[in-house]
Amino acid sequence: MSDNTSIGVKIHDIHHGLIQSTGAIVESEFALLKELGVAIQIATTIKDHEIIKDLKPFYAASGELKIPRQLANVGLSHLEKLGFVRLKYQPGKQIIDRIDVLVPDLPKIYKDFGEYFGAENDSAISDLTIQILEKLSAFPHKEKDVISSLGIAPETRDLIFDVGKSASLLDSYTSPNDSESILYSPLYWDDNPNAIFKLLKEHSSDDFLKTVEEVRKYQGLPDGKIDSTIINDAISLGCLPTLSVSSTSGPKKFIFTPRTGVGKIEKELLHKARVLISCVRYGENFAGITKIFSPELIINALVKKGHLRGHTESLKQYEPARNLGLVKLIPSIGGKYEVHFIDNSENKNVIKMAKEMIQIGETSKFDNSEDTAKQILVPGNILHPTQTRTQLLLEKTVPKTASTIKRVNDILRGIE
Repeated sequence: MSDNTSIGVKIHDIHHGLIQSTGAIVESEFALLKELGVAIQIATTIKDHEIIKDLKPFYAASGELKIPRQLANVGLSHLEKLGFVRLKYQPGKQIIDRIDVLVPDLPKIYKDFGEYFGAENDSAISDLTIQILEKLSAFPHKEKDVISSLGIAPETRDLIFDVGKSASLLDSYTSPNDSESILYSPLYWDDNPNAIFKLLKEHSSDDFLKTVEEVRKYQGLPDGKIDSTIINDAISLGCLPTLSVSSTSGPKKFIFTPRTGVGKIEKELLHKARVLISCVRYGENFAGITKIFSPELIINALVKKGHLRGHTESLKQYEPARNLGLVKLIPSIGGKYEVHFIDNSENKNVIKMAKEMIQIGETSKFDNSEDTAKQILVPGNILHPTQTRTQLLLEKTVPKTASTIKRVNDILRGIE
C-alpha cells in the first residue's frame, strides 16, 4: 500500500464523487471511505477557526458542500477520534453545542487519515479502489496490467468499476495503438496520453511509476539530480512537465509530476505555483552565494513579510515569477534586488498550492463550493485551502543576458 499521506489525499479526492452517490455497494463497501472523505472535507473547511459556537452556520456550510447533517455529525465523530476537534454537547442531550477546532496543518490531516483508514477499514474493495487510484493518479494504465498486478477477481473488478464510473472516479477507453482497454481516472486525466504510451514502449509501467514517485516526493526536482534514462525520455516526450530558471549558475530545469483534467483557471494557478517552486528550488540547489535550506520557509517569509531581502541573484532567479505577476523585483543597494509579493486573491491561492506541492508532493481535488461554505461559517472573504488537480505543462525559455533582464525589469517598473 502507498504512503499514508497520499492515501489521505485520495480519500479526499474520492469524496467529491462518493458524496453524491448511494446504493447498496456504496453504503456497504464504500461506507468508511465516504465518511472519512466527509471528515477531511470538514477539517479543511473549519481548520482556520478556533471555536464554532453557532452550529446553524456549520450545518448550513456542510449542506453547501452536499454533506447532510447526519453525515456531518459522523464526520465530526471521526475528527474527534483523531483529536482534530473537541465536541461539547448540550446538557443531558446528544446535540452538539460547540466545536473546539484543533485541526492541524494539511500534511498531518492527510497522513493521519491515511493511517486511520488503514486501521479501521475492513473492506477489501475499498482498499483495492484506493490502490487503483494511486496508480491512475500517476498516469493511465492498461486495464489488464492493473488487474494482474493487484490480483483483482472479475467480480470484484465489476463492483469497483460500477461504483467508480457512477461516481466519476474511474473510466476507460480503447487504445488506438493496440486496441487494449486503458484505465484512467477523470479526477486526474481527461484525455488520451499518447506520449506516455510511447514512453511505455521503451520502459515498463512499474519503472515509470517509480520515477513519478521520486518526482512527487520532491516537486521541482532538478534535472540531473537523479540519473535516469526514463526521466530523460519522459522530458523529451513531454510526459513530465519541466520548467527552466536561470541565474548565476546558468539555466536549470525543474521537473514536476504530470496531471491533467482541470479547468482553465486551475491550470493557470498550477503553472504559477510550479514557476514559483522552480525559482525557489534554484536557490535551494544552485545558488552561487546563499543557498536556501527550506523552500517552505522562504515562501512563508515572502507572504508574511511581503518581500525577500535584497540578493544579487534575485533579478534573474525570480524573473519567471515576475513575468507571471506573482512578484515585483525592486532594486536595492549593491546591485541587489528585493522580491516583493503581489498580494491578491489569485496569488494567495498560488502560494497555498505551491506549499501543498512542497509539503505533500501533490494537491487534492479543487472544489469551488468550499469558498461558499467558508463564507457561511464566517461571513467575509475567506480563502479556502487550495485543493486542485494538476495539468501537464512545459515552459520553454530563451536565455537572456543580464542587461536584457535588467532592462525588461525596469520597463515593467515604469522606468525609462
